[in-house]
Parts: sequence; structure tokens; C-alpha cells
Amino acid sequence: MATRTSLATKRPARKTAARKPKAKKTTSRSAATPPAKTSAADAASLRDLVSRLSKLQVAGLAGRLVQGWRKDLEAIVAANRRSYAGLQEVVRRQTAQIMEAVTELQTVGKVVATVGVGKSVRNLDDLALAGLKLALNDVRELADLAANSQREAFELVRRRVAENVDEVQRLLQK
Repeated sequence: MATRTSLATKRPARKTAARKPKAKKTTSRSAATPPAKTSAADAASLRDLVSRLSKLQVAGLAGRLVQGWRKDLEAIVAANRRSYAGLQEVVRRQTAQIMEAVTELQTVGKVVATVGVGKSVRNLDDLALAGLKLALNDVRELADLAANSQREAFELVRRRVAENVDEVQRLLQK
């Protein structure tokens, strides 16, 4: 029969035989640079980052962002007001043109009634040509009014975008 001491001596032998020797792990970082140099470089990099962050004026950043957004909204509201005012002007002018056309037609009707149908038929071509020219001038005027109001509204928004770009460029230069 085996004794305790004989079993105890056999166990370590089996364990050591079953174990495989561990391979040494080498990392490229530890092989390339010693740990002391890496931590010094990291510390210098961290100090540089802290230095750059301290130069940024973060304290008023939220206020500046809100102020910028407020200016953006004001520009959009001003552009919408200008666009709406331009649309109202177009409608007013269109209404006036329609009233003028109606007045002219009434005048032509009175002239035809006074002069007679025979003479008015001879001048019908001239009357139609004059009416066409007036209509084209009216359409051109309305298009110019609409284009000007839209151009002014766009200019308001374009100025605000340019201000935003300038602000970002100033921040990036710091």
C-alpha cells in the first residue's frame, strides 16, 4: 500500500509534466520603446492637450452658441417678413392692375358705343395690340417685384451665413 509521502511526491511530478511552459508575450510597444520614455511622452502630450484646452474660452461657449442661434432665427424671421411683405406688394399691385384693366375696358366700351361699331372695328387691331403690351408690362412688373423681394430675403439669410463662417474662422484661428 502506498503511503502519504509517496502520493505527495507523485502529485507534483504529474502536475509539472502536464504543464506546458508559457511563452513570453512581447508587445511591439514594449519592445520598441521602454516604458519610462512612453509615459514621459504621454505626460507631455497630456500637458499639451491641457494647455490647448485652457486657451479655449469654454466658459462663455454656451452663451455664444445661444446668441448665434438667436441671430440665426432673427435672420430667418426677417427674411420671412421681407418675403411676406413682397408677396403682399405683388398682390396689391396685381389687384391695382386688374382694376386698371377693368377701367380701360369700360372706357373702350363707352368709346365703341359713342363712335359706333363700324369705326371701332377698324381700330380693333390697335386696341388689341395696346392691351397685349399693357398686359406684358404688368406681368414684367409683377415678376420684378417678386424677384426683388426674394432677392432681399435671400440676402438677409446669406449675410447671416457669412457671419457664421466668419465666427468659425475666428474661433479656429485662436
